[in-house]
Amino acid sequence: MSRLSILLSTLTSSIIILGCTPSTPNSPSISAETNQTKSADNAPETTAVQRVKEVYWKLIGVEGKAVMEDPNGREAYIILKLEGNHLQGFGGCNILLGSYELNENDHTVHFSRVASTMMSCSRITDEAEFLKALEKVDHYSIDEGVLLLQKAGKTVATFEASYQP
Repeated sequence: MSRLSILLSTLTSSIIILGCTPSTPNSPSISAETNQTKSADNAPETTAVQRVKEVYWKLIGVEGKAVMEDPNGREAYIILKLEGNHLQGFGGCNILLGSYELNENDHTVHFSRVASTMMSCSRITDEAEFLKALEKVDHYSIDEGVLLLQKAGKTVATFEASYQP
């Protein structure tokens, strides 16, 4: 009976430990995808191309003002979904949905039909500024995991990549 108890305890402990282990790395990567090409001397060259789609972009600034984190609330973010060019996100108070058009060659982006749920909270003014900024956007740039949404060369919203699903 004693051996059976030890065996069951060991098995239970192993299951608990394995069940608590994350299936993906704990620190999410903000790495870039790489494309390999051949140079004139036939040596491989690597160029980094950072993704804008299917990335969790955490809002860190709007119209030059830093976004303060609310320890009791969720962070504002957007994800540009591949399927159907849908925008998905959270504005600080409400869920965001919409559409986008993106041209990766000339870095243009336009958001349309952006809508949100109608919940009220202490950050509703910040959310309204965020939504107005999205309406203005015509270009984007990405540098070292930071997404800048711009209008006529001026940054209107700044995001950092939190993870890439």
